[in-house]
Amino acid sequence: GHSRIKKAAFWANAAKALRRIGDKYPHSLPENPRRLQEKFNQFFRGGKPNYEVLVTGKFGTRNAAVVRTEEQQSLLKTLMADSQNLNFQQIANMYNAVAERMNWGTIGRTAIIETWAKRWGLETAAGRLGASEFRNHLSMQVKRRRPSLPLYMWSLDGWDVELYFQRTATDKNGYTVTTYSNRLTVVVVLDPCTNYPIGYAIGEQENSALIKEAVRNAVNHTAELFGQRYRANQIQSDHYAMKAMFPIYAVAGDKVTPARVKNAKSKPVERYFRSLNEGYCQLCRNWSGFGITSDKKKQPNADALNAYRKEFPDEAGCRMQIENIIEAERAAKRADYLKLWAEVPENRRLPLSTEQYLLNFGAETGYKNALEGSGLNVKLLGARRSYDCFDLRFRQYAHIRWNVKYDPDNLDQVLAVSDDGALRFMLESKYVQPMALVERTEGDAAELARVKQYNTHLEDYAKGFIATADKRVEQLFAHNPQLDNPLARAVLCDSRGQHKDQRNARRLAAVNVKEIEVKTVEEIAPKPIKKESIFNLY
Repeated sequence: GHSRIKKAAFWANAAKALRRIGDKYPHSLPENPRRLQEKFNQFFRGGKPNYEVLVTGKFGTRNAAVVRTEEQQSLLKTLMADSQNLNFQQIANMYNAVAERMNWGTIGRTAIIETWAKRWGLETAAGRLGASEFRNHLSMQVKRRRPSLPLYMWSLDGWDVELYFQRTATDKNGYTVTTYSNRLTVVVVLDPCTNYPIGYAIGEQENSALIKEAVRNAVNHTAELFGQRYRANQIQSDHYAMKAMFPIYAVAGDKVTPARVKNAKSKPVERYFRSLNEGYCQLCRNWSGFGITSDKKKQPNADALNAYRKEFPDEAGCRMQIENIIEAERAAKRADYLKLWAEVPENRRLPLSTEQYLLNFGAETGYKNALEGSGLNVKLLGARRSYDCFDLRFRQYAHIRWNVKYDPDNLDQVLAVSDDGALRFMLESKYVQPMALVERTEGDAAELARVKQYNTHLEDYAKGFIATADKRVEQLFAHNPQLDNPLARAVLCDSRGQHKDQRNARRLAAVNVKEIEVKTVEEIAPKPIKKESIFNLY
Protein backbone atom coordinates (compact mmCIF):
# COMPACT_ATOMS: atom_id res chain seq x y z
CA GLY A 1 0.00 0.00 0.00
CA HIS A 2 3.10 2.35 -0.21
CA SER A 3 2.82 5.23 -2.65
CA ARG A 4 5.24 4.61 -5.52
CA ILE A 5 8.06 7.13 -6.11
CA LYS A 6 8.22 8.67 -9.59
CA LYS A 7 11.00 7.28 -11.80
CA ALA A 8 12.54 10.74 -12.45
CA ALA A 9 12.65 11.56 -8.72
CA PHE A 10 14.23 8.15 -7.94
CA TRP A 11 17.14 8.67 -10.37
CA ALA A 12 17.64 12.25 -9.17
CA ASN A 13 17.93 10.98 -5.55
CA ALA A 14 20.21 8.10 -6.60
CA ALA A 15 22.55 10.50 -8.45
CA LYS A 16 22.72 12.76 -5.37
CA ALA A 17 23.50 9.78 -3.11
CA LEU A 18 26.50 8.85 -5.31
CA ARG A 19 28.32 11.98 -4.12
CA ARG A 20 27.82 11.04 -0.47
CA ILE A 21 29.07 7.47 -0.83
CA GLY A 22 31.97 8.36 -3.15
CA ASP A 23 34.54 8.38 -0.31
CA LYS A 24 33.49 5.02 1.08
CA TYR A 25 32.84 3.30 -2.27
CA PRO A 26 35.05 4.88 -4.98
CA HIS A 27 33.34 4.64 -8.38
CA SER A 28 33.22 6.20 -11.82
CA LEU A 29 29.42 6.20 -12.27
CA PRO A 30 27.91 9.32 -13.90
CA GLU A 31 26.29 11.80 -11.51
CA ASN A 32 23.79 13.04 -14.10
CA PRO A 33 20.41 11.31 -13.39
CA ARG A 34 19.70 10.64 -17.11
CA ARG A 35 23.21 9.22 -17.76
CA LEU A 36 22.97 7.07 -14.62
CA GLN A 37 19.64 5.61 -15.78
CA GLU A 38 21.14 4.82 -19.20
CA LYS A 39 24.14 3.10 -17.59
CA PHE A 40 21.77 1.00 -15.47
CA ASN A 41 19.72 -0.02 -18.52
CA GLN A 42 22.94 -0.95 -20.42
CA PHE A 43 24.11 -3.05 -17.45
CA PHE A 44 20.89 -5.15 -17.36
CA ARG A 45 20.25 -5.21 -21.11
CA GLY A 46 19.59 -8.77 -22.17
CA GLY A 47 18.29 -9.79 -18.74
CA LYS A 48 21.63 -10.47 -17.02
CA PRO A 49 24.41 -8.17 -15.62
CA ASN A 50 26.92 -7.03 -18.26
CA TYR A 51 30.08 -6.06 -16.29
CA GLU A 52 31.96 -4.84 -19.38
CA VAL A 53 29.73 -1.77 -19.29
CA LEU A 54 31.42 -0.69 -16.02
CA VAL A 55 34.99 -1.29 -17.21
CA THR A 56 36.61 1.59 -19.11
CA GLY A 57 37.69 0.71 -22.63
CA LYS A 58 41.20 1.98 -21.79
CA PHE A 59 41.74 -0.65 -19.11
CA GLY A 60 44.30 -3.28 -20.05
CA THR A 61 44.05 -2.47 -23.74
CA ARG A 62 44.61 0.87 -25.44
CA ASN A 63 46.98 2.64 -23.01
CA ALA A 64 49.02 -0.38 -22.08
CA ALA A 65 49.06 -2.07 -25.46
CA VAL A 66 51.80 0.17 -26.87
CA VAL A 67 54.27 -0.72 -24.08
CA ARG A 68 54.21 -4.50 -23.97
CA THR A 69 57.63 -6.16 -23.88
CA GLU A 70 60.13 -6.31 -21.03
CA GLU A 71 62.55 -4.05 -22.97
CA GLN A 72 59.91 -1.40 -23.64
CA GLN A 73 58.86 -1.33 -19.99
CA SER A 74 62.48 -1.18 -18.82
CA LEU A 75 63.15 1.83 -21.05
CA LEU A 76 60.06 3.58 -19.70
CA LYS A 77 61.04 2.80 -16.06
CA THR A 78 64.55 4.19 -16.62
CA LEU A 79 63.21 7.42 -18.10
CA MET A 80 60.70 7.84 -15.26
CA ALA A 81 63.35 7.29 -12.59
CA ASP A 82 65.77 9.79 -14.15
CA SER A 83 67.15 12.34 -11.70
CA GLN A 84 66.16 15.16 -14.08
CA ASN A 85 62.55 14.47 -13.02
CA LEU A 86 61.28 14.60 -16.64
CA ASN A 87 57.66 15.47 -17.40
CA PHE A 88 55.36 13.08 -19.31
CA GLN A 89 55.86 14.79 -22.68
CA GLN A 90 59.67 14.69 -22.35
CA ILE A 91 59.50 10.99 -21.44
CA ALA A 92 57.25 10.30 -24.48
CA ASN A 93 59.62 12.14 -26.84
CA MET A 94 62.67 10.21 -25.62
CA TYR A 95 60.83 6.88 -25.62
CA ASN A 96 59.56 7.47 -29.20
CA ALA A 97 63.10 8.31 -30.42
CA VAL A 98 64.17 4.79 -29.41
CA ALA A 99 60.85 3.14 -30.43
CA GLU A 100 61.08 4.38 -34.03
CA ARG A 101 64.51 2.80 -34.50
CA MET A 102 63.39 -0.44 -32.87
CA ASN A 103 60.14 -0.55 -34.89
CA TRP A 104 58.08 -0.48 -31.70
CA GLY A 105 54.74 1.30 -31.53
CA THR A 106 55.19 4.93 -30.54
CA ILE A 107 53.38 6.65 -27.67
CA GLY A 108 50.97 9.23 -29.04
CA ARG A 109 49.33 10.51 -25.84
CA THR A 110 50.89 11.38 -22.51
CA ALA A 111 47.91 9.69 -20.77
CA ILE A 112 49.64 6.35 -21.53
CA ILE A 113 52.75 7.48 -19.59
CA GLU A 114 50.56 8.76 -16.76
CA THR A 115 49.00 5.30 -16.41
CA TRP A 116 52.41 3.66 -16.05
CA ALA A 117 53.71 6.48 -13.79
CA LYS A 118 50.92 5.73 -11.31
CA ARG A 119 51.65 2.01 -11.46
CA TRP A 120 55.40 2.48 -10.83
CA GLY A 121 55.16 5.60 -8.64
CA LEU A 122 56.84 4.01 -5.63
CA GLU A 123 59.66 2.30 -7.51
CA THR A 124 60.65 5.36 -9.55
CA ALA A 125 60.26 7.91 -6.71
CA ALA A 126 63.77 7.56 -5.27
CA GLY A 127 65.32 8.36 -8.65
CA ARG A 128 62.98 11.27 -9.38
CA LEU A 129 62.86 12.87 -5.94
CA GLY A 130 66.12 11.79 -4.31
CA ALA A 131 66.77 9.44 -1.40
CA SER A 132 65.90 11.84 1.43
CA GLU A 133 62.57 12.84 -0.17
CA PHE A 134 61.80 9.14 -0.69
CA ARG A 135 62.58 8.33 2.95
CA ASN A 136 60.66 11.30 4.30
CA HIS A 137 57.47 10.73 2.28
CA LEU A 138 57.30 7.12 1.10
CA SER A 139 59.33 5.02 3.56
CA MET A 140 57.64 3.72 6.67
CA GLN A 141 58.05 6.33 9.42
CA VAL A 142 59.10 5.52 12.98
CA LYS A 143 56.72 6.98 15.54
CA ARG A 144 58.56 8.40 18.53
CA ARG A 145 57.43 9.73 21.87
CA ARG A 146 59.16 12.50 23.76
CA PRO A 147 61.38 11.78 26.76
CA SER A 148 59.28 11.95 29.92
CA LEU A 149 61.83 13.69 32.16
CA PRO A 150 64.47 16.46 31.91
CA LEU A 151 68.05 15.70 30.77
CA TYR A 152 67.10 12.29 29.36
CA MET A 153 67.91 13.68 25.92
CA TRP A 154 68.97 16.91 24.25
CA SER A 155 68.50 17.65 20.56
CA LEU A 156 70.48 20.44 18.94
CA ASP A 157 70.50 22.22 15.62
CA GLY A 158 71.14 25.55 13.92
CA TRP A 159 68.38 27.88 12.77
CA ASP A 160 68.65 30.85 10.40
CA VAL A 161 66.27 33.08 12.34
CA GLU A 162 63.56 34.58 10.13
CA LEU A 163 64.26 38.15 11.27
CA TYR A 164 65.97 40.72 9.04
CA PHE A 165 68.39 43.31 10.36
CA GLN A 166 70.09 46.20 8.57
CA ARG A 167 73.83 46.56 8.25
CA THR A 168 75.76 49.52 6.92
CA ALA A 169 79.21 48.89 5.48
CA THR A 170 81.69 50.83 3.39
CA ASP A 171 82.91 49.01 0.29
CA LYS A 172 86.44 49.18 -1.18
CA ASN A 173 85.52 52.20 -3.32
CA GLY A 174 84.48 54.20 -0.27
CA TYR A 175 80.73 53.94 -0.92
CA THR A 176 78.49 53.34 2.08
CA VAL A 177 75.98 50.61 1.40
CA THR A 178 73.12 49.55 3.70
CA THR A 179 71.71 46.05 3.27
CA TYR A 180 68.39 45.09 4.83
CA SER A 181 68.14 41.34 4.28
CA ASN A 182 70.78 40.15 6.78
CA ARG A 183 69.89 37.31 9.15
CA LEU A 184 71.49 35.75 12.22
CA THR A 185 71.88 32.08 13.08
CA VAL A 186 71.08 30.63 16.49
CA VAL A 187 72.13 27.14 17.62
CA VAL A 188 69.57 25.82 20.10
CA VAL A 189 70.02 22.88 22.49
CA LEU A 190 66.46 21.69 23.13
CA ASP A 191 65.18 19.37 25.85
CA PRO A 192 62.17 17.77 24.08
CA CYS A 193 60.70 16.72 27.44
CA THR A 194 58.84 20.08 27.58
CA ASN A 195 60.52 21.71 24.54
CA TYR A 196 62.68 23.69 26.95
CA PRO A 197 65.57 25.59 25.27
CA ILE A 198 68.29 24.56 27.74
CA GLY A 199 71.12 26.17 25.73
CA TYR A 200 71.62 28.58 22.85
CA ALA A 201 74.22 30.74 21.09
CA ILE A 202 73.71 33.47 18.49
CA GLY A 203 76.17 34.10 15.64
CA GLU A 204 76.69 35.02 12.01
CA GLN A 205 76.58 31.42 10.77
CA GLU A 206 76.58 27.90 12.10
CA ASN A 207 80.08 26.61 12.85
CA SER A 208 81.73 24.38 15.44
CA ALA A 209 82.59 27.35 17.70
CA LEU A 210 78.92 28.43 17.80
CA ILE A 211 77.74 24.86 18.54
CA LYS A 212 80.31 24.59 21.35
CA GLU A 213 79.09 27.91 22.79
CA ALA A 214 75.47 26.63 22.75
CA VAL A 215 76.44 23.39 24.54
CA ARG A 216 78.47 25.43 27.06
CA ASN A 217 75.42 27.62 27.65
CA ALA A 218 73.33 24.46 28.19
CA VAL A 219 75.58 22.93 30.87
CA ASN A 220 75.86 26.31 32.62
CA HIS A 221 72.10 26.74 32.53
CA THR A 222 71.67 23.38 34.30
CA ALA A 223 73.67 24.91 37.18
CA GLU A 224 71.33 27.95 37.19
CA LEU A 225 68.31 25.62 37.34
CA PHE A 226 69.50 22.76 39.55
CA GLY A 227 72.37 24.22 41.63
CA GLN A 228 75.20 22.38 39.87
CA ARG A 229 76.21 21.40 36.33
CA TYR A 230 74.73 18.22 34.89
CA ARG A 231 75.22 16.26 31.68
CA ALA A 232 72.41 14.94 29.52
CA ASN A 233 71.90 11.17 29.27
CA GLN A 234 71.88 11.47 25.46
CA ILE A 235 72.68 14.13 22.88
CA GLN A 236 71.22 14.07 19.38
CA SER A 237 72.64 16.28 16.67
CA ASP A 238 73.01 16.37 12.91
CA HIS A 239 76.28 15.40 11.22
CA TYR A 240 77.61 18.96 10.97
CA ALA A 241 81.34 19.06 11.95
CA MET A 242 80.80 15.74 13.75
CA LYS A 243 84.52 14.91 13.96
CA ALA A 244 85.35 18.18 15.71
CA MET A 245 82.20 18.22 17.86
CA PHE A 246 82.06 14.60 19.05
CA PRO A 247 84.42 15.13 22.06
CA ILE A 248 82.32 18.12 23.17
CA TYR A 249 79.05 16.20 22.80
CA ALA A 250 80.56 13.27 24.68
CA VAL A 251 81.36 15.53 27.64
CA ALA A 252 77.91 17.15 27.74
CA GLY A 253 76.02 13.90 27.11
CA ASP A 254 76.50 10.28 28.14
CA LYS A 255 75.58 8.91 24.69
CA VAL A 256 75.85 10.70 21.34
CA THR A 257 73.36 9.72 18.61
CA PRO A 258 73.58 11.65 15.33
CA ALA A 259 70.27 11.80 13.43
CA ARG A 260 70.21 10.30 9.94
CA VAL A 261 71.44 12.78 7.36
CA LYS A 262 68.61 15.01 6.05
CA ASN A 263 66.05 13.38 8.32
CA ALA A 264 64.38 16.37 9.90
CA LYS A 265 61.53 14.31 11.34
CA SER A 266 63.66 12.56 13.95
CA LYS A 267 64.88 15.88 15.36
CA PRO A 268 62.22 17.60 17.49
CA VAL A 269 64.30 20.78 17.44
CA GLU A 270 63.44 21.35 13.74
CA ARG A 271 59.70 21.45 14.49
CA TYR A 272 60.40 23.65 17.49
CA PHE A 273 61.97 26.30 15.22
CA ARG A 274 58.73 26.43 13.27
CA SER A 275 56.77 27.11 16.46
CA LEU A 276 59.20 29.91 17.41
CA ASN A 277 58.85 31.35 13.92
CA GLU A 278 55.05 31.40 14.13
CA GLY A 279 54.78 32.24 17.82
CA TYR A 280 57.29 35.09 17.97
CA CYS A 281 59.08 36.06 14.75
CA GLN A 282 55.93 36.41 12.65
CA LEU A 283 54.73 39.15 15.01
CA CYS A 284 57.83 41.30 14.38
CA ARG A 285 57.97 44.02 11.72
CA ASN A 286 61.27 42.60 10.41
CA TRP A 287 59.93 39.05 9.92
CA SER A 288 61.37 37.59 6.71
CA GLY A 289 58.71 34.90 6.16
CA PHE A 290 58.88 31.12 6.15
CA GLY A 291 61.61 29.12 4.40
CA ILE A 292 62.08 29.25 0.63
CA THR A 293 60.01 26.12 -0.13
CA SER A 294 56.88 27.45 1.59
CA ASP A 295 53.61 28.56 0.05
CA LYS A 296 54.07 32.04 -1.42
CA LYS A 297 50.59 33.09 -0.21
CA LYS A 298 51.75 32.73 3.41
CA GLN A 299 54.74 35.03 3.01
CA PRO A 300 54.83 38.63 4.24
CA ASN A 301 53.88 41.41 1.85
CA ALA A 302 57.11 42.35 0.02
CA ASP A 303 55.94 45.95 -0.54
CA ALA A 304 55.25 46.39 3.17
CA LEU A 305 58.67 44.92 4.06
CA ASN A 306 60.25 47.41 1.69
CA ALA A 307 58.37 50.29 3.28
CA TYR A 308 59.40 49.27 6.82
CA ARG A 309 63.00 48.35 6.02
CA LYS A 310 64.43 51.60 7.41
CA GLU A 311 62.93 50.62 10.79
CA PHE A 312 64.66 47.21 10.84
CA PRO A 313 66.95 46.82 13.90
CA ASP A 314 70.72 46.63 13.55
CA GLU A 315 72.60 43.45 14.47
CA ALA A 316 72.67 44.21 18.21
CA GLY A 317 68.93 44.89 18.15
CA CYS A 318 68.27 41.64 16.30
CA ARG A 319 70.38 39.71 18.82
CA MET A 320 68.25 41.23 21.59
CA GLN A 321 65.08 40.12 19.79
CA ILE A 322 66.38 36.53 19.65
CA GLU A 323 67.55 36.58 23.28
CA ASN A 324 64.14 37.87 24.37
CA ILE A 325 62.42 35.05 22.44
CA ILE A 326 64.55 32.35 24.12
CA GLU A 327 64.26 33.93 27.58
CA ALA A 328 60.46 34.23 27.15
CA GLU A 329 60.37 30.52 26.25
CA ARG A 330 62.47 29.62 29.29
CA ALA A 331 60.36 31.74 31.62
CA ALA A 332 57.12 30.18 30.36
CA LYS A 333 58.37 26.60 30.78
CA ARG A 334 60.72 26.85 33.79
CA ALA A 335 58.20 25.92 36.53
CA ASP A 336 57.07 22.71 34.75
CA TYR A 337 60.66 21.79 33.95
CA LEU A 338 61.79 22.14 37.59
CA LYS A 339 58.79 20.13 38.78
CA LEU A 340 59.73 17.28 36.44
CA TRP A 341 63.40 17.45 37.50
CA ALA A 342 62.33 16.42 41.02
CA GLU A 343 61.17 13.09 39.53
CA VAL A 344 64.48 12.26 37.80
CA PRO A 345 65.99 9.21 39.58
CA GLU A 346 69.43 9.58 41.16
CA ASN A 347 71.18 7.22 38.72
CA ARG A 348 69.97 9.37 35.80
CA ARG A 349 71.43 12.55 37.27
CA LEU A 350 74.90 12.85 35.81
CA PRO A 351 76.94 15.66 37.42
CA LEU A 352 79.58 17.42 35.31
CA SER A 353 82.67 18.21 37.42
CA THR A 354 84.18 21.68 37.30
CA GLU A 355 87.45 20.09 36.12
CA GLN A 356 85.75 18.42 33.13
CA TYR A 357 83.84 21.61 32.38
CA LEU A 358 86.95 23.82 32.39
CA LEU A 359 89.00 21.29 30.42
CA ASN A 360 86.44 21.22 27.59
CA PHE A 361 84.71 24.58 27.71
CA GLY A 362 87.20 26.84 29.51
CA ALA A 363 88.75 29.86 27.82
CA GLU A 364 92.56 29.94 27.52
CA THR A 365 94.95 32.80 28.20
CA GLY A 366 97.10 31.89 25.20
CA TYR A 367 100.35 31.81 27.18
CA LYS A 368 101.90 29.53 29.81
CA ASN A 369 102.55 30.10 33.53
CA ALA A 370 105.11 28.61 35.91
CA LEU A 371 104.60 28.07 39.64
CA GLU A 372 106.22 30.74 41.81
CA GLY A 373 106.42 31.07 45.58
CA SER A 374 103.30 33.20 45.53
CA GLY A 375 101.43 30.60 43.48
CA LEU A 376 100.50 30.62 39.82
CA ASN A 377 100.21 34.25 38.77
CA VAL A 378 97.91 34.63 35.78
CA LYS A 379 96.61 37.60 33.86
CA LEU A 380 92.87 37.08 33.38
CA LEU A 381 90.46 39.55 31.79
CA GLY A 382 93.02 42.34 32.09
CA ALA A 383 93.86 41.84 35.81
CA ARG A 384 96.58 39.79 37.53
CA ARG A 385 95.30 37.05 39.79
CA SER A 386 97.09 34.43 41.93
CA TYR A 387 96.02 30.81 42.21
CA ASP A 388 97.29 27.88 44.23
CA CYS A 389 96.56 24.22 44.82
CA PHE A 390 96.37 22.26 48.08
CA ASP A 391 97.34 19.02 46.34
CA LEU A 392 100.88 17.97 47.37
CA ARG A 393 101.63 16.62 43.90
CA PHE A 394 101.25 20.07 42.37
CA ARG A 395 104.51 21.14 44.09
CA GLN A 396 106.31 18.14 42.60
CA TYR A 397 105.71 19.57 39.11
CA ALA A 398 107.13 23.00 39.84
CA HIS A 399 109.27 22.71 36.68
CA ILE A 400 106.25 22.56 34.35
CA ARG A 401 104.79 25.58 32.59
CA TRP A 402 101.00 25.29 32.74
CA ASN A 403 98.21 26.20 30.35
CA VAL A 404 95.49 27.85 32.38
CA LYS A 405 91.80 27.26 31.51
CA TYR A 406 89.18 29.44 33.11
CA ASP A 407 85.49 30.36 33.06
CA PRO A 408 85.10 34.10 32.34
CA ASP A 409 81.92 34.14 34.47
CA ASN A 410 83.58 32.63 37.54
CA LEU A 411 87.28 33.22 38.30
CA ASP A 412 87.28 31.54 41.74
CA GLN A 413 88.71 28.33 40.26
CA VAL A 414 90.91 27.63 37.24
CA LEU A 415 92.40 24.47 35.75
CA ALA A 416 96.13 24.08 35.16
CA VAL A 417 96.85 21.62 32.33
CA SER A 418 100.22 20.36 31.09
CA ASP A 419 100.95 20.54 27.34
CA ASP A 420 100.15 16.88 26.73
CA GLY A 421 97.03 17.06 28.90
CA ALA A 422 98.27 14.24 31.16
CA LEU A 423 98.59 16.44 34.25
CA ARG A 424 95.63 18.47 35.48
CA PHE A 425 95.22 20.38 38.72
CA MET A 426 92.27 22.43 39.94
CA LEU A 427 93.60 25.69 41.42
CA GLU A 428 91.70 28.07 43.65
CA SER A 429 91.99 31.81 43.90
CA LYS A 430 94.61 32.71 46.51
CA TYR A 431 93.16 34.00 49.77
CA VAL A 432 94.50 37.47 50.61
CA GLN A 433 95.43 37.93 54.29
CA PRO A 434 95.40 41.43 55.82
CA MET A 435 98.77 42.57 57.20
CA ALA A 436 97.26 44.65 59.98
CA LEU A 437 95.91 42.61 62.88
CA VAL A 438 93.06 45.07 63.42
CA GLU A 439 91.71 44.18 59.97
CA ARG A 440 91.51 40.46 60.62
CA THR A 441 88.19 38.63 60.48
CA GLU A 442 87.11 35.10 61.47
CA GLY A 443 87.67 33.68 57.98
CA ASP A 444 91.27 34.94 57.94
CA ALA A 445 92.31 32.70 60.83
CA ALA A 446 90.74 29.61 59.27
CA GLU A 447 92.47 30.24 55.93
CA LEU A 448 95.80 30.86 57.64
CA ALA A 449 95.46 27.62 59.59
CA ARG A 450 94.70 25.81 56.34
CA VAL A 451 97.93 27.06 54.73
CA LYS A 452 99.95 26.19 57.86
CA GLN A 453 98.48 22.71 57.96
CA TYR A 454 99.33 22.23 54.29
CA ASN A 455 102.93 23.37 54.83
CA THR A 456 103.35 21.06 57.83
CA HIS A 457 102.04 18.22 55.73
CA LEU A 458 104.45 19.17 52.92
CA GLU A 459 107.44 19.23 55.31
CA ASP A 460 106.46 15.89 56.83
CA TYR A 461 106.26 14.45 53.36
CA ALA A 462 109.72 15.80 52.46
CA LYS A 463 111.23 14.40 55.71
CA GLY A 464 109.60 11.03 55.12
CA PHE A 465 110.89 10.96 51.57
CA ILE A 466 114.53 11.41 52.71
CA ALA A 467 114.12 9.11 55.73
CA THR A 468 113.00 6.29 53.43
CA ALA A 469 116.05 6.82 51.21
CA ASP A 470 118.35 6.84 54.27
CA LYS A 471 116.90 3.56 55.49
CA ARG A 472 117.47 1.92 52.10
CA VAL A 473 121.12 3.07 51.97
CA GLU A 474 121.70 1.85 55.50
CA GLN A 475 120.48 -1.62 54.48
CA LEU A 476 122.69 -1.48 51.40
CA PHE A 477 125.78 -0.95 53.60
CA ALA A 478 124.73 -3.60 56.09
CA HIS A 479 124.49 -6.27 53.42
CA ASN A 480 127.55 -5.25 51.42
CA PRO A 481 130.77 -5.19 53.58
CA GLN A 482 132.85 -4.14 50.56
CA LEU A 483 131.25 -0.68 50.85
CA ASP A 484 132.82 -0.19 54.30
CA ASN A 485 134.51 3.12 53.62
CA PRO A 486 134.82 5.30 56.74
CA LEU A 487 134.25 8.51 54.80
CA ALA A 488 131.06 7.35 53.08
CA ARG A 489 129.85 5.77 56.30
CA ALA A 490 130.43 8.92 58.23
CA VAL A 491 128.32 10.81 55.80
CA LEU A 492 125.52 8.30 55.48
CA CYS A 493 125.03 6.69 58.88
CA ASP A 494 125.75 7.62 62.45
CA SER A 495 127.31 5.13 64.90
CA ARG A 496 123.98 3.80 66.13
CA GLY A 497 122.69 3.29 62.58
CA GLN A 498 119.88 5.77 63.21
CA HIS A 499 118.21 7.77 60.43
CA LYS A 500 119.23 11.34 60.20
CA ASP A 501 115.87 12.59 61.38
CA GLN A 502 117.57 15.38 63.20
CA ARG A 503 119.40 16.54 60.10
CA ASN A 504 116.19 17.01 58.15
CA ALA A 505 114.28 18.50 61.01
CA ARG A 506 116.96 21.06 61.84
CA ARG A 507 117.58 21.99 58.26
CA LEU A 508 113.89 22.74 57.84
CA ALA A 509 114.06 24.78 60.98
CA ALA A 510 116.73 26.88 59.23
CA VAL A 511 119.50 25.90 61.63
CA ASN A 512 123.05 26.75 60.55
CA VAL A 513 124.54 23.76 58.72
CA LYS A 514 127.79 23.94 60.76
CA GLU A 515 125.92 22.97 63.91
CA ILE A 516 125.07 19.58 62.48
CA GLU A 517 128.18 17.61 63.43
CA VAL A 518 129.06 13.97 63.67
CA LYS A 519 129.58 13.38 67.36
CA THR A 520 130.61 9.77 67.26
CA VAL A 521 132.71 9.50 64.14
CA GLU A 522 135.72 8.37 66.31
CA GLU A 523 133.97 5.12 67.09
CA ILE A 524 134.01 4.16 63.41
CA ALA A 525 137.10 5.77 61.98
CA PRO A 526 140.54 4.08 62.31
CA LYS A 527 142.26 7.46 62.95
CA PRO A 528 140.88 10.29 65.00
CA ILE A 529 139.14 12.85 62.80
CA LYS A 530 138.60 16.39 63.95
CA LYS A 531 135.06 17.18 64.89
CA GLU A 532 134.08 18.93 61.72
CA SER A 533 130.87 19.31 59.80
CA ILE A 534 130.30 16.21 57.72
CA PHE A 535 130.03 18.43 54.65
CA ASN A 536 133.73 19.39 55.03
CA LEU A 537 134.72 15.75 54.77
CA TYR A 538 134.24 16.00 51.01
